[in-house]
Order: sequence, then C-alpha cells, then structure tokens
Amino acid sequence: MKNLKIAIAIIAISLSSVGVISANNTEPTKGELAKTALRAKIVKLLGHHQYNLNDNVLDAEVAVMLNSKNELVVVSVDSDFKQVESFVISKLNYKKVNIEGITSGTIYRVPVKIK
Repeated sequence: MKNLKIAIAIIAISLSSVGVISANNTEPTKGELAKTALRAKIVKLLGHHQYNLNDNVLDAEVAVMLNSKNELVVVSVDSDFKQVESFVISKLNYKKVNIEGITSGTIYRVPVKIK
C-alpha cells in the first residue's frame, strides 16, 4: 500500500512538471512581438554615440508613446546619467515609425543599454 502511494505521488509530480514545461513553450502574443519590434526600432534610431565610456555600459529605461501621426514621443528617460537622457530624447523624439500592433497613446517602457 505504501508503494502504491509513492507511485501515485511520483506520477502526480511528473504530470505537473510536464504541464509547467509545456506552458513555457507558448508562442509570443502580437503585443509582445510589437514591443520587440518597437525596441529594435529604438535601438536602430539611437545608432552610435560619441561618448567615451571606457567599456562601461549605461542603462536606461525609456518610456515612449506613439502619437496620432505615428511619431515617437519620449515620455521619460530613467537613467543615472543626464547625458543619456538628452541623447535619447534628441535621437527619438518625434521620429516617425510604422510598427504594426503599437497602439497610439499607450506608454511603452523599453530597457536600453548604451555601450
């Protein structure tokens, strides 16, 4: 009887593990794909910078939204360095983008690393 309980417990744990593993293999949603495309576009628009970082990386979180003219509007730049904020705003603000799935008026937060 004890072996039967152990066998049932092992089977139950195995089945729950299979459910967790299969749950992680889902396709990304349209919103996730759109956010990934937005981040790629932001990285492309930022391009290269002229800062001497000596192999340091500057992290920032950029909050942007799309206006009715399909232009990016920088809402905020969260970084410890003031130069990053002005660099990001000058490169992104009011740049026209065409990304399917991005809703006008919605604020998107995108992490950015400047190397």
